[in-house]
Amino acid sequence: MFIGWKPMLQAFSLIEIVLALGIISFALVGIMGLFPVAMKSALESQRETRAAQIAQQIFSDLRTLPGTNRLVAITTNILNPQTTISLTTSNSITVSYAQDGRPLGLGTNNPEGIFLAEILVTPNIPVSGLSRVQTTIETPAKAATHARSRYTFVTLMNQK
Repeated sequence: MFIGWKPMLQAFSLIEIVLALGIISFALVGIMGLFPVAMKSALESQRETRAAQIAQQIFSDLRTLPGTNRLVAITTNILNPQTTISLTTSNSITVSYAQDGRPLGLGTNNPEGIFLAEILVTPNIPVSGLSRVQTTIETPAKAATHARSRYTFVTLMNQK
């Protein structure tokens, strides 16, 4: 038997609702402020990863063939005498790369180019018979030089 049971009807007051909405909107503004930072960080991470892949591809191409004049971008149709680089003399070349890491050609004037890879060879460093190969990847290619992100990778290669 129930004695004196009454349903309790209580509601939130208008002040409580306004305070709750204020707290929620304050939190949402803070969260929304993080989105541009997260997007910039994600883009930078993608660029860094692609730059490392391009550098690895360049080093791999240079190691593929024996001899002093090594081909760069051997997986493409841009093969010509200008795409070889000597490991016995100091020299450098610049190759443009697409967003997906595909080599596009020599130089910086390719309209599809997103990445620029400068390959610099310094022979007989640190010892005779070895060459120091430095690859500097810059992106975006169309930006002014001071506004580009720059990643540098270095390896040693046998000259023979």
